Parts: sequence; structure tokens; C-alpha cells
Amino acid sequence: MSKEETFDENIILKVDDLHTYFFTEDGVVKAVDGVTFDVQRGEVLGLVGESGSGKSVTAMSILRLIPQPPGKIISGDVLWKGKSILEVPESGMRSIRGNQIAVVFQDPLTSLNPVLTIEDQINEAIMLHQQVTKDEATEKTRTLLDLVGIPDAGKRLKDYPWQFSGGMRQRVMIALALSCNPDLLIADEPTTALDVTIQAQVLDLMRDLKNRFQTSIILITHDIGVIAEMCDRVAVMYAGNIVEIGDVVTIFKEPKHPYTKALLKSIPDANARRDDELYSIPGTIPNLINPPTGCRFHPRCSEAMPECSEIIPDTIELVPGHFVKCLLFTNQIKKK
Repeated sequence: MSKEETFDENIILKVDDLHTYFFTEDGVVKAVDGVTFDVQRGEVLGLVGESGSGKSVTAMSILRLIPQPPGKIISGDVLWKGKSILEVPESGMRSIRGNQIAVVFQDPLTSLNPVLTIEDQINEAIMLHQQVTKDEATEKTRTLLDLVGIPDAGKRLKDYPWQFSGGMRQRVMIALALSCNPDLLIADEPTTALDVTIQAQVLDLMRDLKNRFQTSIILITHDIGVIAEMCDRVAVMYAGNIVEIGDVVTIFKEPKHPYTKALLKSIPDANARRDDELYSIPGTIPNLINPPTGCRFHPRCSEAMPECSEIIPDTIELVPGHFVKCLLFTNQIKKK
């Protein structure tokens, strides 16, 4: 049976055993090494993990924006509405990127063209994918800027990106991403460069847009608090692997993987005393040119067993929808 025949209409995106490597002078960087997850219609899926865990490379692989060379998708598949994105010609990808799948990057100042007005940039995206006149595109651009909370939107159309604050630029990026009514929005660290007040406003905006338009969202972040506030499900990434995935309540209340537990333990406690030390996970993300043998987390893991350095754990479904990649649970299930 073909992948198209087994397509579940509730699953808008499926990443299946994806491997994306970078071929450098120092060696092969296994940035994404066997990642599998799906995104359902209208849900927010969080991708969380330390810097260097492979979150952004996963997003760029979905959009086929990995620079070649040095990067290359080695194996696996990305199914968009049941069809392989990896088999779509580049001309076809142009109709998917920005139109069906949109992205909001961490730094809007580097993503927006500094010599074009906001009107020109959003109009260009609208006119590229929709059969509208320039006047119609301008009216839609003004409506979008209004929608994302830009004050005096009509007057700001002729402004340039550098004339906006960081929070306003991020709103412009969200307006640009939504200009073609995408089915999926990938938000890659969209609030990292913003202060706490503006961060809350941007998250509120994304939540409102998701509820209003039933847009699916992949939210990439290293901030566990943002995940708790925004997501329906969460996938925890470490060193190119997804080590745990499940609904957000389960992951927060009953984390199973030692890395997930360590991430949650590192969240500052508002009730802690001033002299209490903040917990930090010992060690650092491994070099992905020569990753550790066996489980990649074992050198930093407080629950590691001798076999963890030798055996790559399988991904086990503990209960429906809750998956973990850890020998602690593989062994338990094998003993039953």
C-alpha cells in the first residue's frame, strides 16, 4: 500500500525517519539522525531542546532549505498532506513555501529586506501566490498589519523594517507568514530576542491566529515555559534525536526520559530561596561528528546503565501517544 493510500487526513505533516547531515572538512555532522513525528490539523506541536539539538535543521529540512553543499537530506521522508515533499521539483516547492507552509524566524531584522518597504515585501508574497491586483494586495497587507496589532497600519505601510521596534518587526514577520493563509506555520524561536512583555504579546497573537484560522503550528524553542503555555503536544530533541514525545500535560506531569526530567528540573522555581542554586544539566551537547555510542545522552545521564553506552535504544510507545527513546523502558517492556 502506498503512502498516499494510507494518508490520514487529520495529519497534515509527517516527518518519517529523517536524516540530515552536513559534510564538512572536519567530518560528517549528523545534525538530524532518525527523527519521526507528525503534526495534526489545528494543533501546536512544540520542538524543545538545548541549542544544537537539531530543532532548526529539522524545520529547514521540512522546507527543503538546507544549503547544499554542505548539507544533504540523506534518507527518510517528509510527507505534506500525504505526498512526499522530497519528490516535489523546486518549482513546486515555491508554491508550498510561504503559501502552504510559512515560517517565522528568530531575528526578523535579518529576515526582512532592509531596502524594501513593509508594503512591498508583503505585497510581493501575496501577488506571487494569489491572483490579485496590486491595490487588492495592498488592502490585504493593511488588514494583516491591523490583525497582528500594528498601530496605524495604513500609515506604516511605507515604512522600512528598521523603523519598527523588535516586537513590531516580529509582528510584521507573522503578518508576512500569514499573508497566504498557510495551513502550517513554523515558528523558529520567535520570541527569543524580545523582552518578556513583548514575548507574551507575540504568543497571545499566535494563539489567537491558531484559534481563528485553525492553522497548525510547529513552535521551536528552548524555553520550556513557552511550550507549557502554547503547545498541545511536545517533542523533546537531543543531539539529533527525538527522545520523548507526547501531549504537553503528560510530558510535564509524568516525564519519562532522563533528559526531559533534567530540562524540567532546570526551570527556575519562583518559590525558591534566593541562595538556592539553579540546576543545570552537567556537560554539554556532544559533537555530532563523533557522537557518543549507544544513547547519545548517556554521558550526561544520572540514570545511565552500563549498556546505555553500547545499545541505541528503540523508541517505545508507553501509552497511546506517549513515546520515549530510552533503555530504561525498553528493558522494562522486554521483561514483561
